Amino acid sequence: MSSPATIPESLAVAAAGPGDFRFHLGGVPLSVSFEEILERAWRAARRLTARGVRPGDVVGIVGPNRPEWLVWAYGSWIAGAAVAPLHLPLRVRDPEALAERLRGLLDTAGCSTVLADPRLAGLLPEGVGVPWEERGTESGEEPVGPAPQSTAVVQFTSGSTARPKGVVVSHAAVIAQLRLLYGHYYREGVAQTTVGWVPFFHDLGLITTAIFPPYARSSVELLPTERFARDPVEWLRVIERTQALGTLAPSSAFGSAIRAAERAGERIDLSSLVVAHFAAEGVDPEVAQRMAEVGVRRFGLRPDALGSTYGLAEAVLGVSYSEMGAGMRIERVSLGELGRGVARPAESGTTRRLVSCGKPVMDVRIVAPDLSPLPERHVGEILVRGPSLASGYLGADVPNPFVDGWLRTGDLGYLAGGELYVTGRAKDMVIAMGQNYYPEDFEWAAGRLPGVRAGRCVAFGESGTEKLVLMVEPSDANADHGELRRRVARGVAAAVGVSPGEVVVVPRGAVQKTTSGKLRRAAMREAHRAGQVPLAGASRDG
Repeated sequence: MSSPATIPESLAVAAAGPGDFRFHLGGVPLSVSFEEILERAWRAARRLTARGVRPGDVVGIVGPNRPEWLVWAYGSWIAGAAVAPLHLPLRVRDPEALAERLRGLLDTAGCSTVLADPRLAGLLPEGVGVPWEERGTESGEEPVGPAPQSTAVVQFTSGSTARPKGVVVSHAAVIAQLRLLYGHYYREGVAQTTVGWVPFFHDLGLITTAIFPPYARSSVELLPTERFARDPVEWLRVIERTQALGTLAPSSAFGSAIRAAERAGERIDLSSLVVAHFAAEGVDPEVAQRMAEVGVRRFGLRPDALGSTYGLAEAVLGVSYSEMGAGMRIERVSLGELGRGVARPAESGTTRRLVSCGKPVMDVRIVAPDLSPLPERHVGEILVRGPSLASGYLGADVPNPFVDGWLRTGDLGYLAGGELYVTGRAKDMVIAMGQNYYPEDFEWAAGRLPGVRAGRCVAFGESGTEKLVLMVEPSDANADHGELRRRVARGVAAAVGVSPGEVVVVPRGAVQKTTSGKLRRAAMREAHRAGQVPLAGASRDG
């Protein structure tokens, strides 16, 4: 297909044909055509121009996934401005804390105008927050629009808090990623409906459900994030009702939805899906196995629809994707050898299962600490190069992530058979008894034990020591915490070969995750260090 040069050009081309955004807000879905979004966005652009927004400015948007979010995002791009999607928690428990966090994001992005859900506008500095109701003075001046190299998005990385880091991506970079997505997942002339619920402020939600549908000229069914959180099974019901062909979401979300559907005894037909790929977080092999077994047997999911991806905001979105129709590839490697930097396949002994993230669609290199290339099956830092890379960062004291045109991701992984396997984050690695371990191994070992909430375990090393801290949430609020701590310590030691230095049982809901379901290890480590975790019990036995 011919490719537009900017995001608003993509919408303008799509407006002449079929396709729409369908919001499942309750009751009859609200369908908003690409043509209607374009018309409303042009009016929004003129209102922004009347407010003094000029090409190169950054406009913030904060609110849930609603048509207004899209209207003002596309309106900002038509006006030549960049968009800063601002993080919003599912529930605003502390308005003052949210207001402080938003001020930090605004300062970093340099926003002087923020379009906000009317319920949130009062949390923004005076004169900055504008309720996103579509009314106001329109400028007679025609918006000039962006150039391909203009900044399109300032994407804040997951967990940005007091010192946020904004990833700067151009329209050209976004279009390059859209081209990769289209070439990988779509077939020319075939209408393909997808379903999504990840918030627009997250790169997965922004690219796959807000920007990609007009580019692909296909429809998207949008379930509000808060509705998914209340009832994950509704996501699966929407897939069944619409006979959607694709959906991308974190593996933890797939796990939650499948477990909830089983508990409720629902029989949902997912046989329409040709793409059910994990994204936005590391893949839990237990969830992958469960999807391959329960999803197929009970819900009719096609085994070849399963797959996984690897991506990051600095690459706009995806770096590697499983091939369509190839299914999920899982391999088992020696845990001891992995700690020494080699992914050696093993069927016995202490092992770890890893899920392939598919074949890279960008240039990928695995390097040693001195940045020298490593051979196949050797674990090192993942470096990425390609046209969809970010221009850099905004924020105080942010490092330059580029080396000779390559992006240093900070993630560890290896290549095998042309596919990428991600083993963890370099900064999250923990040392125990002089050997490197991945926190995911301890979290997986704990999460599979009776009495522990799967997906609600977080492991991290205590700064300056070789002590590993493991936090778990109980599956039963009335559990005996002392017995649970002992069971976790024994079970983890048996599975990984190392006993955690401290097992902490925390109340349900205490383990922090991002909106997309990713564990916030750094935040939990800091809260533990500061004594701010609401402990239900602790054991300090080595």
